[in-house]
Amino acid sequence: MRAPPETPVAEAASPGGGARRLTLLDVAQALGVSRTTVSNAFNRPDRISAALRERIISESRALGYFGPDPAARAMRRGGVHEVAVIFHHDLVFALNDPPSIEFLRGVAKVLDARGVSLQLVPYMGRRVDLAAAFQTTADALIVHAEVDPGIAPEVQAMRKPIVLVDAYVSGVTSVGNRDREGAAAAMAHALAARPDRVLLLSFPVDPQAWARVQADPASAAALPRLPYVPSERMAGYVAAAHRAGFALDRLIWIELDDSHPEAAAERVAEIRGQLPAGCRLAVVAMSDRMALSARPVVESWPEVQVVAQVGFDDIEAAALAGLTTVRQDARLKGERAAEALLDGTLPELLPVELVLRRT
Repeated sequence: MRAPPETPVAEAASPGGGARRLTLLDVAQALGVSRTTVSNAFNRPDRISAALRERIISESRALGYFGPDPAARAMRRGGVHEVAVIFHHDLVFALNDPPSIEFLRGVAKVLDARGVSLQLVPYMGRRVDLAAAFQTTADALIVHAEVDPGIAPEVQAMRKPIVLVDAYVSGVTSVGNRDREGAAAAMAHALAARPDRVLLLSFPVDPQAWARVQADPASAAALPRLPYVPSERMAGYVAAAHRAGFALDRLIWIELDDSHPEAAAERVAEIRGQLPAGCRLAVVAMSDRMALSARPVVESWPEVQVVAQVGFDDIEAAALAGLTTVRQDARLKGERAAEALLDGTLPELLPVELVLRRT
């Protein structure tokens, strides 16, 4: 991982002829509104109209101003006292999804040891719009969400400590797994069973990454790190299939909202007609919950032989079901994210492991 670069920030001329960072007053004068109106747009949006707030936020960003300086508040308070985890799902998901629970346990372990409190900012959407989240009262951020390229400059310009999890923006510290390697290992295991078709249960994949990998499968393994976990795993699956000489048109892709992994059962039932009688089928999923949801459906098809099933995460239910899977250490990921945030460490990608069981 690389340390944050010297990111260009908004500046204005100072009385001495140098440069200084833009202030609320600078922005207010440039936009022709009062300083209080600009402050309300960022901190008290209920006090102005939605249309006015949208105009102020949009024009402020165009000037290079992304809000009041949160780093100054942290300095006044004497360091980091509260960390916000910006999560891409609601709290019901975060507190019931096994990998998410383990991740939060890891974060909490480090924060508890330092006497730092935790704030959860949920339900921001998978391709999160961080404009509101960035105004959290917390002193530092762990962003466990995909960061759309359109707001990458805003992330890079953040002036409070920030660490990304399972996302990549150039110049910003991030924590993640060797997802591409894990996905390649999962696909290699499935192909070793000599299937006629492979059913891939996938999170939504970035269209640009998809087009790039599909256009040149031979390069999938060597591509620079892609911004999102689903894209990394997709590249791993395709790379392994290409290495094995398995035609990509024999891969059946089903994209699922990862906030509802149990929907896999219904979606998988829809593709039964695509499989000829006697078909040897392998199932490879981007999460154990998807794989376990699909399992009873595919195993109920009398004229289809299910030769391999592989998940990702290694949750307790996978072990109980004898599901072969790729193990990730979500708790360690949480610990590394909190340590990187508080200590400025630059963590390496975390290893994953193929766990062989009955499938």
